[in-house]
Amino acid sequence: MMRTIPDYKLIDIHTHMGPEYCIYYPAHDADSMVRYMDECNIELIVSAPCEDLFVAGSARRDITDAMRRYPDRIRGYFGFNPNAGTTVAEMERAFRENPGYVGLKFLPDYHRTMITDKSYAAAFAFANERGLIVLCHTWGVSMNGEQCNSADKILKLVEQYPNMKFIMGHSIQGQTELAIEIARDHDNAYLDLCDTGRFYGMIEKMVAAVGAEKVLYATDAPMQGYRFIQGAVLGADITEEEQYLIFRGNAARLLGLKA
Repeated sequence: MMRTIPDYKLIDIHTHMGPEYCIYYPAHDADSMVRYMDECNIELIVSAPCEDLFVAGSARRDITDAMRRYPDRIRGYFGFNPNAGTTVAEMERAFRENPGYVGLKFLPDYHRTMITDKSYAAAFAFANERGLIVLCHTWGVSMNGEQCNSADKILKLVEQYPNMKFIMGHSIQGQTELAIEIARDHDNAYLDLCDTGRFYGMIEKMVAAVGAEKVLYATDAPMQGYRFIQGAVLGADITEEEQYLIFRGNAARLLGLKA
C-alpha cells in the first residue's frame, strides 16, 4: 500500500555530482543538489563526483568544496581509479584534510579493470584497516560483455576484507539473486536500491531474504531523481519500521550518525 512521505529525513548513500560525460542534467552542482534535497525530504547524501571517477588526476574540488560548505548535508566518497596510480599516501592525506570523506568509490566496469585486479589491493587494504565504506558499482555482465564486478568477484572480496563495509552498488544487477545471498551470508555486505529497486517485488524479496537492515536507499542522483526510489520503497509491501531502516536507519548506522 502506497504511503505518504515519512516525517523523518532520509539519507541517500549513492549519489554523484558535477557534469557526466554522456548524460546532460542541469542541476548537478552542490547548491542545486541541496535545494533538490530540501524539496525531497533528504537530510544527507554521500557523493562521488563524476570528475573524480573519470578524470585521472582530478583535484577533487567538487566534493571537497561541497563537504566544506555543507558539512551537515554532504559527505564524500574518494573516487579511486585503478588506472590513475593513486597511492595510499594520497588517500591518507585526502582523508586527513577532508573529514567529510566516509569511504571509497570504485567503478570497475567503466575503468575496464577487474575488481579483483592487484591494482585495487592497496585501496581495499586501506578501507579494511580503517573500517571504511566501499561503494562499488556492481553488475553481472557489463554493456561491453565483461564481468569486471560480477558476483563471484564480489564474494571473494567481502571474504578477504571483512572489516570494510561493502555496498554493492545496483545490487549486482543481472545477478541480484546472488547479491542477496552475499548480503545474507556476510555481515559486511549491503544491498543498494539504486536502479535495481525499481523491479517489481525486488524490495520485498530483499527484505524477506536478508532483513531490512541490509538494504540501503540509493538513487544515483542527479542522474536519477531522489523520488524515483522513494516511490519504490513507499509502494513496497514492507512495514513502516522496515521502511525507516532503508530510508535512514541503516545509513545512519554505517555513517555513525544519530538515527
